Amino acid sequence: MMDKLKVLVVVLCMLSYAEAGTVSIGTASARGDMRVDNYTVKDSATLFDGSVVETGQASADLHLGKGTEIRMASSSRGTLYRDHFVLQQGASELSASGRFKVEAEGLSVTPSEPNSRGTVSLQSGDKVEVAALSGSFGVMNGQGIQLASVRPGQPLAFAMQAAGASSSFTGTGVVSAEGGNYFITVGGVKYQVTGADLSKKVGKTVKVTGAIVAGATPAAGATAVVAISSASVVGGISTGWIVAGVVIAAGAGIGIGLAVKGAGTPAASP
Repeated sequence: MMDKLKVLVVVLCMLSYAEAGTVSIGTASARGDMRVDNYTVKDSATLFDGSVVETGQASADLHLGKGTEIRMASSSRGTLYRDHFVLQQGASELSASGRFKVEAEGLSVTPSEPNSRGTVSLQSGDKVEVAALSGSFGVMNGQGIQLASVRPGQPLAFAMQAAGASSSFTGTGVVSAEGGNYFITVGGVKYQVTGADLSKKVGKTVKVTGAIVAGATPAAGATAVVAISSASVVGGISTGWIVAGVVIAAGAGIGIGLAVKGAGTPAASP
């Protein structure tokens, strides 16, 4: 009798694991052929946690429900999970009402506002370009440090520096003071700055150079603490900066073409 019970328990466990691994998380539809988990599929397919989707000469739409959709450009590849999409090649457009994110080259792109829509594309030289079409997106590195806030009409490109520069910081922004602390806002992101008296630079545009202080807890509203080694007043906001070893610069807006051509076949990013 005990042996039968053991067998029954094992069978039930196997069935529960099987069911857990085959629960659909969405569907994919294409305007031509696509590959899902290495199988060629026409028109539509069911997607599961960890499904790999590859597009050929046509784009594909991934529908996850709850207001989340991903459009993959032609010649693109990515892996879909319940709460995020890993872009491995090409370009994608995300429309999300929640916290669903796109990951690319170690960066995470997450909507900052409900019903945001934007594109993430991989460019040559391991560069990631992010463009917001509506709403806004926060871009973070693997350590959870926010690098920039991307808004409509201001696409940004992100590229990793050489190894050993993971704490570097260089940026130009307006200095502010609150509660006895100094801050600088760069790329729409607020950083607490220490290591220098900035009392005479409050309200001015300043270029600062320094390093992210690992493990330091910033004051409320700031994303990280920066120990600055130099600070100088400049005439205007720079178009490029460096945060935690990531070079950030104005993007070319290539990804926007994905949304503009949405009804047809968008071209993959180079």
